[in-house]
Amino acid sequence: MCMALNLRAGDREQSFLMPPSVSDWLPGDHLAYFLVEVVDELDLTAFYAGYRQDGRGGALYDPRMLVSVLLYAYCTGERSSRRIERNLWENVAYRVVAGNAAPDHATLARFRRRHLDSIAGLFDQVLALCVKTGIVDAGVLALDGTKIGADASFFANRTREQLVKEILADAERTDSHEDALFDDTRGDAIPDEWGRRRDRAPRIRAALAELDRQTSNDYETRMKERAAKEAATGKTLRGPQPKKVPARRTTPRRANTTDPQSRIIAMGHMGAFQGYNAQAVATGQHVVVAAEVTATTNDQPHFLPMVQAAAENLAEAGHEGDIGTILADAGYWTAANGSADIDANVLIATRKGTWRKAAKPSDDKLIVLARVNRGELSQREAGEILGVSYTWVRDMTKRYFGTDGQRITPHDSEPEPQVWIPIIQRVNDGDLSKRAAADQLNVSNSRVNTMLAHVRGEATDPAIARTAMDTRLADPVNAELYKRRSHTIEPVFGNIKHNLGYKRFQVRGLQAANSEWRLICTSHNLLKLRKHTQR
Repeated sequence: MCMALNLRAGDREQSFLMPPSVSDWLPGDHLAYFLVEVVDELDLTAFYAGYRQDGRGGALYDPRMLVSVLLYAYCTGERSSRRIERNLWENVAYRVVAGNAAPDHATLARFRRRHLDSIAGLFDQVLALCVKTGIVDAGVLALDGTKIGADASFFANRTREQLVKEILADAERTDSHEDALFDDTRGDAIPDEWGRRRDRAPRIRAALAELDRQTSNDYETRMKERAAKEAATGKTLRGPQPKKVPARRTTPRRANTTDPQSRIIAMGHMGAFQGYNAQAVATGQHVVVAAEVTATTNDQPHFLPMVQAAAENLAEAGHEGDIGTILADAGYWTAANGSADIDANVLIATRKGTWRKAAKPSDDKLIVLARVNRGELSQREAGEILGVSYTWVRDMTKRYFGTDGQRITPHDSEPEPQVWIPIIQRVNDGDLSKRAAADQLNVSNSRVNTMLAHVRGEATDPAIARTAMDTRLADPVNAELYKRRSHTIEPVFGNIKHNLGYKRFQVRGLQAANSEWRLICTSHNLLKLRKHTQR
Protein backbone atom coordinates (compact mmCIF):
# COMPACT_ATOMS: atom_id res chain seq x y z
CA MET A 1 0.00 0.00 0.00
CA CYS A 2 1.53 3.29 -1.11
CA MET A 3 1.08 6.54 0.78
CA ALA A 4 1.45 9.97 -0.79
CA LEU A 5 3.90 12.15 1.19
CA ASN A 6 3.74 15.89 0.94
CA LEU A 7 7.43 16.86 1.34
CA ARG A 8 9.27 20.10 0.79
CA ALA A 9 12.58 19.33 -0.88
CA GLY A 10 15.70 21.47 -0.89
CA ASP A 11 17.00 22.21 -4.38
CA ARG A 12 20.69 23.05 -4.24
CA GLU A 13 20.69 23.82 -7.95
CA GLN A 14 17.88 26.41 -7.67
CA SER A 15 18.99 29.78 -8.99
CA PHE A 16 17.96 32.99 -7.29
CA LEU A 17 15.37 34.90 -9.27
CA MET A 18 16.51 38.12 -7.60
CA PRO A 19 19.93 38.99 -6.15
CA PRO A 20 20.06 37.88 -2.47
CA SER A 21 20.42 40.48 0.27
CA VAL A 22 22.36 39.83 3.46
CA SER A 23 19.79 41.90 5.35
CA ASP A 24 17.32 39.02 4.88
CA TRP A 25 19.57 36.33 6.36
CA LEU A 26 18.97 37.08 10.05
CA PRO A 27 16.03 38.29 12.19
CA GLY A 28 15.95 42.03 12.68
CA ASP A 29 16.70 41.86 16.42
CA HIS A 30 19.86 39.79 15.98
CA LEU A 31 23.06 40.81 17.81
CA ALA A 32 24.85 41.23 14.47
CA TYR A 33 22.58 44.07 13.35
CA PHE A 34 22.75 45.70 16.79
CA LEU A 35 26.56 45.80 16.68
CA VAL A 36 26.64 47.11 13.11
CA GLU A 37 24.33 49.96 14.15
CA VAL A 38 26.44 50.70 17.24
CA VAL A 39 29.68 50.81 15.25
CA ASP A 40 28.04 53.24 12.81
CA GLU A 41 27.60 55.60 15.77
CA LEU A 42 31.25 55.39 16.89
CA ASP A 43 34.00 57.79 15.93
CA LEU A 44 36.69 55.67 14.26
CA THR A 45 38.92 58.52 13.14
CA ALA A 46 41.84 57.07 15.10
CA PHE A 47 41.66 53.86 13.04
CA TYR A 48 41.74 55.70 9.71
CA ALA A 49 44.56 58.04 10.75
CA GLY A 50 47.20 55.36 10.29
CA TYR A 51 46.51 54.80 6.60
CA ARG A 52 47.66 56.69 3.55
CA GLN A 53 45.35 59.53 2.62
CA ASP A 54 46.32 59.78 -1.06
CA GLY A 55 44.50 56.60 -2.10
CA ARG A 56 47.61 54.97 -3.53
CA GLY A 57 48.47 51.32 -3.00
CA GLY A 58 46.29 48.25 -2.80
CA ALA A 59 42.72 48.36 -1.54
CA LEU A 60 42.35 47.89 2.22
CA TYR A 61 39.56 46.38 4.25
CA ASP A 62 37.42 49.09 5.80
CA PRO A 63 38.40 49.52 9.49
CA ARG A 64 34.72 50.01 10.34
CA MET A 65 33.96 46.52 9.03
CA LEU A 66 36.94 45.02 10.87
CA VAL A 67 35.92 46.70 14.13
CA SER A 68 32.40 45.29 13.70
CA VAL A 69 33.76 41.79 13.14
CA LEU A 70 36.08 42.11 16.13
CA LEU A 71 33.32 43.30 18.47
CA TYR A 72 30.91 40.61 17.29
CA ALA A 73 33.56 37.93 17.81
CA TYR A 74 34.33 39.10 21.35
CA CYS A 75 30.64 39.44 22.22
CA THR A 76 30.14 35.81 21.23
CA GLY A 77 33.21 34.50 23.06
CA GLU A 78 35.50 34.10 20.06
CA ARG A 79 39.03 35.55 19.92
CA SER A 80 41.02 33.23 17.68
CA SER A 81 41.85 34.95 14.38
CA ARG A 82 41.84 31.62 12.57
CA ARG A 83 38.41 30.64 13.88
CA ILE A 84 37.07 34.11 13.07
CA GLU A 85 38.34 33.65 9.51
CA ARG A 86 36.55 30.30 9.27
CA ASN A 87 33.35 31.83 10.65
CA LEU A 88 33.51 34.55 8.00
CA TRP A 89 33.04 31.76 5.45
CA GLU A 90 30.71 29.42 7.34
CA ASN A 91 28.69 31.54 9.80
CA VAL A 92 25.81 33.60 8.44
CA ALA A 93 25.98 36.18 11.27
CA TYR A 94 29.68 36.82 10.63
CA ARG A 95 28.98 37.23 6.91
CA VAL A 96 26.29 39.76 7.68
CA VAL A 97 28.59 41.75 9.98
CA ALA A 98 31.41 41.66 7.42
CA GLY A 99 29.13 42.45 4.48
CA ASN A 100 30.23 39.22 2.75
CA ALA A 101 33.90 40.22 3.00
CA ALA A 102 36.32 37.56 4.22
CA PRO A 103 39.61 38.97 5.57
CA ASP A 104 42.06 36.22 6.50
CA HIS A 105 43.41 35.54 9.98
CA ALA A 106 46.68 37.39 9.31
CA THR A 107 44.78 40.56 8.38
CA LEU A 108 42.69 40.32 11.56
CA ALA A 109 45.73 39.70 13.75
CA ARG A 110 47.70 42.57 12.23
CA PHE A 111 44.71 44.89 12.64
CA ARG A 112 44.54 44.13 16.36
CA ARG A 113 48.26 44.60 16.88
CA ARG A 114 48.37 47.82 14.85
CA HIS A 115 45.48 49.55 16.63
CA LEU A 116 45.99 48.64 20.30
CA ASP A 117 45.32 52.15 21.59
CA SER A 118 42.39 52.76 19.27
CA ILE A 119 40.75 49.47 20.25
CA ALA A 120 41.20 50.36 23.92
CA GLY A 121 39.55 53.72 23.19
CA LEU A 122 36.33 51.98 22.08
CA PHE A 123 35.61 51.39 25.78
CA ASP A 124 35.08 55.11 26.43
CA GLN A 125 32.76 55.55 23.45
CA VAL A 126 30.59 52.56 24.34
CA LEU A 127 30.42 53.78 27.95
CA ALA A 128 29.16 57.12 26.63
CA LEU A 129 26.38 55.26 24.78
CA CYS A 130 25.47 53.46 27.99
CA VAL A 131 25.31 56.80 29.85
CA LYS A 132 23.20 58.31 27.08
CA THR A 133 20.80 55.36 27.26
CA GLY A 134 20.43 55.84 31.02
CA ILE A 135 21.74 52.52 32.32
CA VAL A 136 24.69 53.99 34.27
CA ASP A 137 24.02 54.91 37.89
CA ALA A 138 27.14 56.02 39.78
CA GLY A 139 25.41 56.03 43.16
CA VAL A 140 27.22 52.83 44.18
CA LEU A 141 30.36 51.57 42.45
CA ALA A 142 32.30 48.43 43.31
CA LEU A 143 36.01 47.92 42.62
CA ASP A 144 37.76 44.58 42.39
CA GLY A 145 40.46 42.75 40.49
CA THR A 146 40.59 39.35 38.85
CA LYS A 147 43.61 37.37 37.79
CA ILE A 148 43.79 36.43 34.11
CA GLY A 149 46.41 34.15 32.62
CA ALA A 150 49.06 35.50 30.29
CA ASP A 151 49.96 34.00 26.93
CA ALA A 152 53.05 32.52 28.55
CA SER A 153 54.07 29.46 30.54
CA PHE A 154 54.81 29.57 34.24
CA PHE A 155 57.84 27.40 33.55
CA ALA A 156 59.39 30.02 31.24
CA ASN A 157 60.51 32.13 34.23
CA ARG A 158 64.24 32.57 34.69
CA THR A 159 66.54 34.30 37.17
CA ARG A 160 69.17 36.75 35.98
CA GLU A 161 71.89 34.10 36.22
CA GLN A 162 69.82 31.66 34.18
CA LEU A 163 69.09 34.26 31.50
CA VAL A 164 72.77 35.15 31.16
CA LYS A 165 73.66 31.46 30.86
CA GLU A 166 71.00 30.98 28.17
CA ILE A 167 72.36 33.91 26.14
CA LEU A 168 75.88 32.49 26.33
CA ALA A 169 74.63 29.00 25.50
CA ASP A 170 72.62 30.36 22.57
CA ALA A 171 75.68 32.18 21.24
CA GLU A 172 77.76 29.02 21.59
CA ARG A 173 75.13 26.97 19.74
CA THR A 174 75.07 29.56 16.98
CA ASP A 175 78.84 29.44 16.58
CA SER A 176 78.90 25.65 16.61
CA HIS A 177 76.09 25.40 14.08
CA GLU A 178 77.67 27.94 11.72
CA ASP A 179 81.06 26.20 11.99
CA ALA A 180 79.48 22.89 11.08
CA LEU A 181 77.36 24.41 8.32
CA PHE A 182 79.86 26.71 6.61
CA ASP A 183 83.22 25.36 7.76
CA ASP A 184 85.74 28.23 7.27
CA THR A 185 83.59 30.31 4.91
CA ARG A 186 81.78 33.51 5.95
CA GLY A 187 78.36 31.96 5.44
CA ASP A 188 76.40 35.15 4.84
CA ALA A 189 73.35 33.23 3.65
CA ILE A 190 72.01 31.58 6.81
CA PRO A 191 69.13 29.20 6.08
CA ASP A 192 65.65 30.27 7.09
CA GLU A 193 65.21 27.43 9.57
CA TRP A 194 68.25 28.72 11.51
CA GLY A 195 67.36 32.39 11.16
CA ARG A 196 64.17 31.85 13.10
CA ARG A 197 66.15 30.66 16.13
CA ARG A 198 67.56 34.13 16.59
CA ASP A 199 64.20 35.33 17.88
CA ARG A 200 65.02 33.81 21.27
CA ALA A 201 67.88 36.17 22.09
CA PRO A 202 65.76 39.37 21.91
CA ARG A 203 63.19 37.76 24.22
CA ILE A 204 65.88 36.90 26.75
CA ARG A 205 67.26 40.45 26.59
CA ALA A 206 63.73 41.79 27.09
CA ALA A 207 63.43 39.61 30.19
CA LEU A 208 66.73 40.99 31.52
CA ALA A 209 65.49 44.55 30.90
CA GLU A 210 62.30 43.74 32.81
CA LEU A 211 64.36 42.52 35.77
CA ASP A 212 66.18 45.86 35.76
CA ARG A 213 62.84 47.71 35.87
CA GLN A 214 61.51 45.70 38.79
CA THR A 215 61.98 47.04 42.30
CA SER A 216 64.60 45.04 44.14
CA ASN A 217 64.46 44.12 47.82
CA ASP A 218 68.18 43.70 48.31
CA TYR A 219 69.97 45.95 50.79
CA GLU A 220 72.17 47.84 48.31
CA THR A 221 69.30 48.72 45.95
CA ARG A 222 67.04 49.87 48.76
CA MET A 223 69.77 52.08 50.21
CA LYS A 224 70.37 53.64 46.77
CA GLU A 225 66.64 54.33 46.38
CA ARG A 226 66.55 55.84 49.86
CA ALA A 227 69.52 58.11 49.08
CA ALA A 228 67.91 59.19 45.79
CA LYS A 229 64.69 60.16 47.57
CA GLU A 230 66.59 62.12 50.21
CA ALA A 231 68.55 63.96 47.50
CA ALA A 232 65.34 64.77 45.61
CA THR A 233 63.45 66.07 48.66
CA GLY A 234 66.39 67.52 50.58
CA LYS A 235 65.10 65.86 53.74
CA THR A 236 66.24 62.86 55.71
CA LEU A 237 63.75 60.01 55.46
CA ARG A 238 62.31 58.96 58.77
CA GLY A 239 61.50 55.47 59.91
CA PRO A 240 63.56 52.29 60.20
CA GLN A 241 66.38 51.83 57.74
CA PRO A 242 66.83 48.66 55.65
CA LYS A 243 68.74 45.87 57.31
CA LYS A 244 71.70 44.11 55.73
CA VAL A 245 70.41 40.76 56.92
CA PRO A 246 66.62 40.68 56.39
CA ALA A 247 64.42 38.73 58.76
CA ARG A 248 63.00 36.82 55.81
CA ARG A 249 65.10 35.62 52.91
CA THR A 250 63.77 36.93 49.61
CA THR A 251 63.61 34.69 46.57
CA PRO A 252 65.62 35.70 43.49
CA ARG A 253 63.71 37.89 41.06
CA ARG A 254 62.59 36.16 37.88
CA ALA A 255 61.27 37.26 34.50
CA ASN A 256 59.36 35.33 31.87
CA THR A 257 61.12 34.79 28.55
CA THR A 258 57.82 34.61 26.65
CA ASP A 259 56.04 37.61 28.18
CA PRO A 260 58.52 39.48 30.40
CA GLN A 261 55.90 41.95 31.69
CA SER A 262 53.62 39.24 33.08
CA ARG A 263 53.99 38.09 36.68
CA ILE A 264 53.80 34.92 38.74
CA ILE A 265 50.46 35.08 40.54
CA ALA A 266 50.00 32.96 43.66
CA MET A 267 46.49 31.62 44.19
CA GLY A 268 46.88 30.10 47.67
CA HIS A 269 45.93 26.42 47.75
CA MET A 270 45.23 26.60 43.98
CA GLY A 271 48.91 27.05 43.23
CA ALA A 272 50.36 29.73 40.97
CA PHE A 273 50.21 30.71 37.32
CA GLN A 274 51.59 33.29 34.91
CA GLY A 275 49.27 36.20 34.38
CA TYR A 276 48.11 39.75 34.96
CA ASN A 277 45.90 41.53 37.48
CA ALA A 278 42.84 42.90 35.67
CA GLN A 279 41.04 45.70 37.54
CA ALA A 280 37.46 46.84 36.98
CA VAL A 281 34.95 49.27 38.49
CA ALA A 282 31.28 48.45 37.92
CA THR A 283 27.90 49.95 38.70
CA GLY A 284 24.92 48.25 40.30
CA GLN A 285 23.64 47.56 36.78
CA HIS A 286 26.91 45.67 36.06
CA VAL A 287 28.18 48.25 33.61
CA VAL A 288 31.98 48.56 33.71
CA VAL A 289 33.05 52.21 34.05
CA ALA A 290 36.82 51.67 34.41
CA ALA A 291 39.06 48.84 33.24
CA GLU A 292 42.83 48.56 33.51
CA VAL A 293 45.43 45.78 33.57
CA THR A 294 48.34 45.90 35.99
CA ALA A 295 51.46 43.80 36.40
CA THR A 296 51.33 43.75 40.21
CA THR A 297 49.52 41.06 42.15
CA ASN A 298 48.70 43.35 45.09
CA ASP A 299 45.47 45.34 44.77
CA GLN A 300 46.34 48.05 47.30
CA PRO A 301 48.26 50.42 44.95
CA HIS A 302 45.39 50.47 42.46
CA PHE A 303 42.57 51.80 44.62
CA LEU A 304 43.11 55.52 44.06
CA PRO A 305 44.11 55.22 40.33
CA MET A 306 41.01 53.12 39.57
CA VAL A 307 38.66 55.45 41.45
CA GLN A 308 40.16 58.41 39.61
CA ALA A 309 39.86 56.59 36.28
CA ALA A 310 36.20 55.83 36.99
CA ALA A 311 35.46 59.47 37.80
CA GLU A 312 37.26 60.72 34.67
CA ASN A 313 35.57 58.15 32.40
CA LEU A 314 32.13 59.02 33.72
CA ALA A 315 32.77 62.76 33.27
CA GLU A 316 34.01 62.27 29.69
CA ALA A 317 31.03 60.03 28.95
CA GLY A 318 28.65 62.83 29.89
CA HIS A 319 27.47 61.43 33.22
CA GLU A 320 26.05 64.12 35.47
CA GLY A 321 26.67 63.95 39.19
CA ASP A 322 29.44 62.63 41.38
CA ILE A 323 30.19 59.12 42.55
CA GLY A 324 28.16 58.26 45.63
CA THR A 325 29.86 55.30 47.29
CA ILE A 326 32.95 53.22 46.45
CA LEU A 327 32.98 49.61 47.67
CA ALA A 328 36.14 47.50 47.85
CA ASP A 329 37.20 44.33 49.64
CA ALA A 330 40.01 43.96 52.17
CA GLY A 331 42.61 43.49 49.45
CA TYR A 332 42.51 47.27 48.93
CA TRP A 333 42.73 48.23 52.58
CA THR A 334 45.49 50.56 53.70
CA ALA A 335 45.32 53.47 56.08
CA ALA A 336 46.04 55.82 53.16
CA ASN A 337 43.24 54.35 51.00
CA GLY A 338 40.75 54.35 53.85
CA SER A 339 41.43 57.99 54.74
CA ALA A 340 41.98 59.32 51.20
CA ASP A 341 40.42 62.67 50.36
CA ILE A 342 37.88 61.45 47.80
CA ASP A 343 34.61 63.14 46.99
CA ALA A 344 32.73 59.91 47.71
CA ASN A 345 31.76 57.61 50.55
CA VAL A 346 34.60 55.08 50.75
CA LEU A 347 33.82 51.68 52.27
CA ILE A 348 36.70 49.18 52.39
CA ALA A 349 36.74 46.02 54.47
CA THR A 350 39.68 46.14 56.87
CA ARG A 351 40.21 42.43 57.45
CA LYS A 352 40.47 39.38 55.20
CA GLY A 353 39.06 35.96 55.79
CA THR A 354 37.26 34.56 58.79
CA TRP A 355 40.28 32.61 60.05
CA ARG A 356 42.03 35.83 60.98
CA LYS A 357 39.17 36.60 63.33
CA ALA A 358 39.23 33.15 64.93
CA ALA A 359 40.03 32.83 68.60
CA LYS A 360 43.53 31.83 69.57
CA PRO A 361 43.91 28.02 69.58
CA SER A 362 44.09 26.25 72.91
CA ASP A 363 47.43 25.44 74.50
CA ASP A 364 47.13 21.77 73.45
CA LYS A 365 46.68 22.80 69.82
CA LEU A 366 49.52 25.29 70.03
CA ILE A 367 51.83 22.49 71.21
CA VAL A 368 50.97 20.49 68.08
CA LEU A 369 51.41 23.56 65.86
CA ALA A 370 54.81 24.17 67.45
CA ARG A 371 55.84 20.64 66.43
CA VAL A 372 54.77 21.44 62.88
CA ASN A 373 56.83 24.61 62.99
CA ARG A 374 59.89 22.65 64.15
CA GLY A 375 59.40 20.07 61.38
CA GLU A 376 58.53 17.21 63.71
CA LEU A 377 55.07 16.78 62.16
CA SER A 378 53.70 17.35 58.69
CA GLN A 379 50.66 19.56 58.23
CA ARG A 380 48.53 16.55 57.31
CA GLU A 381 49.70 14.55 60.33
CA ALA A 382 48.90 17.49 62.60
CA GLY A 383 45.51 17.82 60.94
CA GLU A 384 44.71 14.19 61.70
CA ILE A 385 45.76 14.62 65.33
CA LEU A 386 43.67 17.78 65.81
CA GLY A 387 40.77 16.68 63.61
CA VAL A 388 41.08 19.69 61.29
CA SER A 389 42.17 20.27 57.71
CA TYR A 390 45.82 20.66 56.81
CA THR A 391 45.06 24.14 55.47
CA TRP A 392 43.89 25.16 58.95
CA VAL A 393 47.15 23.81 60.36
CA ARG A 394 49.12 25.71 57.71
CA ASP A 395 47.33 29.00 58.34
CA MET A 396 47.47 28.78 62.13
CA THR A 397 51.14 27.80 62.11
CA LYS A 398 51.90 30.70 59.81
CA ARG A 399 49.92 33.04 62.02
CA TYR A 400 51.26 32.09 65.45
CA PHE A 401 54.74 30.75 64.81
CA GLY A 402 57.91 31.90 63.11
CA THR A 403 61.36 30.37 62.85
CA ASP A 404 62.17 31.27 66.45
CA GLY A 405 58.88 30.54 68.18
CA GLN A 406 55.63 32.41 68.65
CA ARG A 407 55.18 35.48 66.55
CA ILE A 408 54.93 38.93 68.06
CA THR A 409 51.35 40.14 67.60
CA PRO A 410 49.87 43.50 68.55
CA HIS A 411 49.11 43.61 72.24
CA ASP A 412 45.51 43.94 73.27
CA SER A 413 46.76 46.28 75.98
CA GLU A 414 48.14 48.87 73.53
CA PRO A 415 46.94 52.23 74.80
CA GLU A 416 44.18 54.13 73.07
CA PRO A 417 45.07 57.13 70.84
CA GLN A 418 44.01 59.62 73.50
CA VAL A 419 46.67 58.07 75.76
CA TRP A 420 49.61 57.66 73.38
CA ILE A 421 49.20 60.84 71.33
CA PRO A 422 50.30 63.17 74.20
CA ILE A 423 53.32 60.93 74.88
CA ILE A 424 54.34 60.86 71.21
CA GLN A 425 53.84 64.62 71.07
CA ARG A 426 56.53 64.90 73.76
CA VAL A 427 58.82 62.80 71.53
CA ASN A 428 58.11 65.15 68.65
CA ASP A 429 58.91 68.15 70.88
CA GLY A 430 62.20 66.58 71.98
CA ASP A 431 61.15 66.17 75.60
CA LEU A 432 61.18 62.36 75.46
CA SER A 433 63.29 59.80 73.60
CA LYS A 434 61.79 57.16 71.33
CA ARG A 435 63.14 54.36 73.49
CA ALA A 436 61.56 55.87 76.61
CA ALA A 437 58.25 56.24 74.79
CA ALA A 438 58.40 52.62 73.61
CA ASP A 439 59.02 51.43 77.17
CA GLN A 440 56.28 53.62 78.58
CA LEU A 441 53.71 52.51 75.98
CA ASN A 442 54.91 48.89 75.89
CA VAL A 443 55.25 48.92 72.09
CA SER A 444 58.09 48.35 69.64
CA ASN A 445 60.37 51.07 68.29
CA SER A 446 58.87 50.71 64.80
CA ARG A 447 55.41 51.27 66.31
CA VAL A 448 56.68 54.48 67.91
CA ASN A 449 57.91 55.64 64.49
CA THR A 450 54.44 55.00 63.02
CA MET A 451 52.79 56.92 65.84
CA LEU A 452 55.26 59.76 65.38
CA ALA A 453 54.46 59.98 61.66
CA HIS A 454 50.79 60.33 62.57
CA VAL A 455 51.46 63.13 65.08
CA ARG A 456 53.55 65.00 62.51
CA GLY A 457 50.81 64.67 59.89
CA GLU A 458 53.00 62.63 57.55
CA ALA A 459 50.68 59.59 57.55
CA THR A 460 47.50 58.38 59.17
CA ASP A 461 48.06 55.88 61.94
CA PRO A 462 46.86 52.43 60.72
CA ALA A 463 45.12 51.63 64.01
CA ILE A 464 43.22 54.92 64.01
CA ALA A 465 42.31 54.58 60.32
CA ARG A 466 41.14 50.99 60.83
CA THR A 467 39.00 51.95 63.82
CA ALA A 468 37.44 54.81 61.85
CA MET A 469 36.64 52.54 58.90
CA ASP A 470 35.23 49.80 61.12
CA THR A 471 33.01 52.40 62.78
CA ARG A 472 31.86 53.59 59.36
CA LEU A 473 31.13 50.04 58.20
CA ALA A 474 29.15 49.36 61.39
CA ASP A 475 26.69 52.10 60.51
CA PRO A 476 23.44 50.34 59.41
CA VAL A 477 23.17 52.33 56.17
CA ASN A 478 26.77 51.67 55.20
CA ALA A 479 26.46 48.03 56.22
CA GLU A 480 23.57 47.59 53.80
CA LEU A 481 25.55 49.34 51.07
CA TYR A 482 28.58 47.13 51.58
CA LYS A 483 26.44 44.00 51.27
CA ARG A 484 25.95 45.00 47.63
CA ARG A 485 29.67 44.80 46.83
CA SER A 486 29.87 41.14 45.85
CA HIS A 487 26.76 41.07 43.65
CA THR A 488 27.80 44.34 41.99
CA ILE A 489 31.26 43.39 40.70
CA GLU A 490 31.39 39.58 40.85
CA PRO A 491 28.69 38.99 38.19
CA VAL A 492 30.82 41.06 35.80
CA PHE A 493 33.77 38.71 36.25
CA GLY A 494 31.42 35.73 36.12
CA ASN A 495 30.04 36.78 32.75
CA ILE A 496 33.49 37.55 31.35
CA LYS A 497 35.18 34.39 32.58
CA HIS A 498 32.40 31.80 32.59
CA ASN A 499 29.91 32.89 29.95
CA LEU A 500 32.35 34.44 27.46
CA GLY A 501 35.24 32.17 28.44
CA TYR A 502 37.94 34.84 28.78
CA LYS A 503 40.32 33.29 31.31
CA ARG A 504 43.54 33.93 29.41
CA PHE A 505 44.91 36.75 27.30
CA GLN A 506 45.83 35.97 23.71
CA VAL A 507 48.33 38.81 23.41
CA ARG A 508 51.68 39.51 25.06
CA GLY A 509 52.90 42.60 26.85
CA LEU A 510 51.19 44.93 29.31
CA GLN A 511 49.97 47.38 26.65
CA ALA A 512 48.44 44.64 24.52
CA ALA A 513 46.86 42.94 27.54
CA ASN A 514 45.37 46.25 28.67
CA SER A 515 43.93 46.81 25.18
CA GLU A 516 42.36 43.34 25.12
CA TRP A 517 40.95 43.71 28.64
CA ARG A 518 39.26 46.97 27.70
CA LEU A 519 37.93 45.30 24.54
CA ILE A 520 36.54 42.45 26.66
CA CYS A 521 34.86 44.95 29.01
CA THR A 522 33.57 46.87 25.99
CA SER A 523 31.93 43.67 24.73
CA HIS A 524 30.43 43.10 28.17
CA ASN A 525 28.96 46.62 28.18
CA LEU A 526 27.61 46.16 24.65
CA LEU A 527 25.72 43.06 25.74
CA LYS A 528 24.29 45.02 28.69
CA LEU A 529 23.30 47.84 26.35
CA ARG A 530 21.58 45.46 23.93
CA LYS A 531 19.67 43.77 26.75
CA HIS A 532 18.44 47.16 27.93
CA THR A 533 17.31 48.23 24.44
CA GLN A 534 15.34 44.99 23.97
CA ARG A 535 13.09 45.67 26.94
